Amino acid sequence: MLLTINNLVVAFETEQGELVAVKGVSLSLSPGETLALVGESGCGKTVLCKSMLKILCEKGKLKEGEILLEGRDLVPLGEKEIQGYRGSQVAMIFQDPMTSLDPTMPVGKQIAEVIKGPDARSQALELMHQVEIDNPEERYYQMPHHFSGGMRQRIAIAIALAGKPKLLLADEPTTSLDQKTQAQILALLKKIDVATIFITHDLSLVEDIADRVAIMKDGAVMETGSVKQVFETPQHPYTRKLLGYLDYGKGRGHNHKKGSPHGGSPLIRVENLKQYFPLGKKRIHKALDGFSMELYKGEILGLVGPSGCGKSTLARCLMGIYRPTGGTITYFNENKTKNWKQMIFQDSASALNPRMTLGQIIGEPLKIMRKKKPPKEKIQELMEQVELDPALFDRHPYDVSGGQRQRAAIARAISVDPELIIADEPISSLDISTQAQIIHLLSRLRQERGLTILLIAHDLPMVNHVSDRVLEMK
Repeated sequence: MLLTINNLVVAFETEQGELVAVKGVSLSLSPGETLALVGESGCGKTVLCKSMLKILCEKGKLKEGEILLEGRDLVPLGEKEIQGYRGSQVAMIFQDPMTSLDPTMPVGKQIAEVIKGPDARSQALELMHQVEIDNPEERYYQMPHHFSGGMRQRIAIAIALAGKPKLLLADEPTTSLDQKTQAQILALLKKIDVATIFITHDLSLVEDIADRVAIMKDGAVMETGSVKQVFETPQHPYTRKLLGYLDYGKGRGHNHKKGSPHGGSPLIRVENLKQYFPLGKKRIHKALDGFSMELYKGEILGLVGPSGCGKSTLARCLMGIYRPTGGTITYFNENKTKNWKQMIFQDSASALNPRMTLGQIIGEPLKIMRKKKPPKEKIQELMEQVELDPALFDRHPYDVSGGQRQRAAIARAISVDPELIIADEPISSLDISTQAQIIHLLSRLRQERGLTILLIAHDLPMVNHVSDRVLEMK
């Protein structure tokens, strides 16, 4: 057996006392086997994997149990000893590539840094090619912010594979990828002869990638077994509940009452929009090249397309973050304040200031607009509107789940009563049940506040579930 985890208990010291995040988990993994670790946001999946590398924050402690890698217990090892295992023996693909990549170093050099030696650059280029990075010779020297979310995730995968580890911990490695690219990355991971723990909230991926599956809830393993056994004859009620959410991913189930925006007033008109980025001295990347669209007042417009097709670039042009290379964007907004349009970014972990509490984050736009600190009651009211527990007011972004962070981002966006919300992949990093909750939340806020929403995603069934119209970018 390559990996054996026996009765592992992981706890965090908080202001409210000890929080047990992993509760007596026992798992095993054979060489070359893939185990899917499935559960909703906040169930302890990522904490479990970080424990294997001993990269928990200072407040996190391995309280009990064993983590045996080829028979050696990693739990009692000190920092110097465990460093010999990180990367070369055990590698991890993190869920959030923007915070796991060095923003000051070219991506190719980040891959080569793991490999080292005279052939490091050529091997790094080969890995970039394997994970489907176009023009690797030219993109080798580009920074992470020059890449789309999906492309950054491919770089993170290449870095993890660079050390040729025996055990790969893949924490939501395909979260930010469109279905076509997702399939390519899954096919790549299946070809690699390395034992893998594949963390995911997407049950539809499990059948394609895993040999066995373990279902987690509230820090404990509810059920384990072969993929066929668990999917066809689930024993635990929680497993049956998770399998029920597959209907959302397949576009089945109820649909929301949708408006009929055609013939209505446009809020935004985009004509022949171009956004070019330089690639070295002689080449340019045409992220947008002659794109046109209209967004009508009061509608939810779904915008879908593969990773790197220009969806996020369009969002940043509409927000004024980028100055377009060519074309026009015409706004017909009635609200003339500069806060009339707000953006919810794809990655809530890096979009929220880790030094601020959720209460401070949500209240910041109001504080800037009104030049005084908003009352706590107002912020808690906003938290309730997005179904975020007001008790989390003093918690920091790293102390809450991905779904709770995304609700905080939505509360911040609606705090200044905008006309338009541009939601850039707001559900990509969330489990399918939380995705459904956030999608329903946006739909409800549209009705209650008269919002217009541009909903950007690569998940067509989920977008189609609530959108009045859907545009596909290629």
